[in-house]
Amino acid sequence: MAVGAAHALSLSFLPGALAWPAQLLTLAAGLWLAAGATSRRQSGLRGFAFAMGHFLTGLCWLHVSMHDHGGMPWLLAALALLLFCAYLALWPALALMIAHDRPGWGWVAGVAGAWALAEAARGWVFTGFPWLSIGYAHVDGPLGGLAPLVGVYGVGLAAAALAALLALGALRRREQGWRAPAIAVATMLLASAAVGELRFTQPAGGPMSVRLVQGDIAQSMKFDPQAAVRAMRWYAAQVAASQARLTVLPETAWVVPWTHTPPEIAATVLEGLRASGGSLLLGAPIVDAVPGAAPRVSNSALLLAADAPAPRYDKQHLVPFGEFIPWGFGWFVRLMNIPMGSFGRGVAPQAPFLVAGQRVAANICYEDLFGEEIAAQVREPVLAGVLVNLSNLGWFGDSHALSQHLQISRMRALETGRPMLRATNTGVTAHIDHRARVVERLPTAQAGVIDTQVQATEGLTPYARLGNLPVLLLAGALLAVATGLRRTPASEGARPSSKIAG
Repeated sequence: MAVGAAHALSLSFLPGALAWPAQLLTLAAGLWLAAGATSRRQSGLRGFAFAMGHFLTGLCWLHVSMHDHGGMPWLLAALALLLFCAYLALWPALALMIAHDRPGWGWVAGVAGAWALAEAARGWVFTGFPWLSIGYAHVDGPLGGLAPLVGVYGVGLAAAALAALLALGALRRREQGWRAPAIAVATMLLASAAVGELRFTQPAGGPMSVRLVQGDIAQSMKFDPQAAVRAMRWYAAQVAASQARLTVLPETAWVVPWTHTPPEIAATVLEGLRASGGSLLLGAPIVDAVPGAAPRVSNSALLLAADAPAPRYDKQHLVPFGEFIPWGFGWFVRLMNIPMGSFGRGVAPQAPFLVAGQRVAANICYEDLFGEEIAAQVREPVLAGVLVNLSNLGWFGDSHALSQHLQISRMRALETGRPMLRATNTGVTAHIDHRARVVERLPTAQAGVIDTQVQATEGLTPYARLGNLPVLLLAGALLAVATGLRRTPASEGARPSSKIAG
């Protein structure tokens, strides 16, 4: 578990130049331990222990949301976190069980293929939770060059292969068989860096002025009626002072529908938009009447202009427990105080917003975890040139969840070749360009604005065209190769030979 915890730290706290080598070395250490397993069961148990350390360390901020803001008793929140991480840890454990073999080239192929398929499955089963996928550590590393081709799961496949090669080299050091794995590692890193120099997108039109607003509204005060009005007044003042063509406020910056805005605050916003000729992308709930049923509430982004209709985007990929209640878990949700905890699901695809001649596509908070869904926003019929994420991570305090989410948004920029703008409540509000470079960002837990110029892009990366299909096929092919090269002793309980298989 200690090695897994160190692995999580590489994805959460280290700067990019250190994150990717630290991720490879710590995963290699975990695989080195798993390589000594004498059976599939033991390999799975070692993988489970590694993954528990990884997820408990990397996702401990979930306890903050359940206990500090949700009001769940401390011990019950801790138990819920433990059980959730245990579920997530089953996927790496399953991957190492599938890949179990005497260490050799077949084992390396099996680890890479099984790990990628396990991460993809974790990102899909039960609506998916792909947070802490290992590819996110490589946004600033050589393997990041693979993202426009095969996405984060493809980057993760390459990272798992490299870590397995490092482990194999360490296991072979006494037999002087480490040179071939070392050459393979160097070749993969150099080839990935070379691929990263390829360009699949190009500028579209001229730069557009944007203001990104971070309110830093404490989660404990966000739904207090008086505090909500004060927050709306502050946000309205930032809109009124903006000269940008597009001003973006965070997810649920308004905790009431725009139509329920106090008249003087609505007037301040609209007068500011009229003076600047700009538009406002506002995070707010929208309530729709449903004949013969309860009204439908959507977690939405609304585009406001002074004298124009207000198109909207409704969140499509909802958060279990926070935005919808999975079947059979109503009792669990009732243990927490989660306002607006049940939303209607938006349809796909949804038309982009048109701002200053540019197509702008919104995604709300958790949605940018799902690369294939974001990729769909840059293909027909949406064809967005700019991506915008509206988030509220105030549920998690000033924790490492905020920096993790920034890395997730940066990966989406790499995959699609599109700039990603982030307007968040507590952080990280940032302008990310189409090559995943952070042009400007605000400190966390601090109110402020970013005034910037964003350059839209056009054209499609291979990942934007094909999504996760290529990496799934590649992972399956690697498992087939591993099966063909399998060297596991006939008896699962037999101890492998001390001589490492080649």
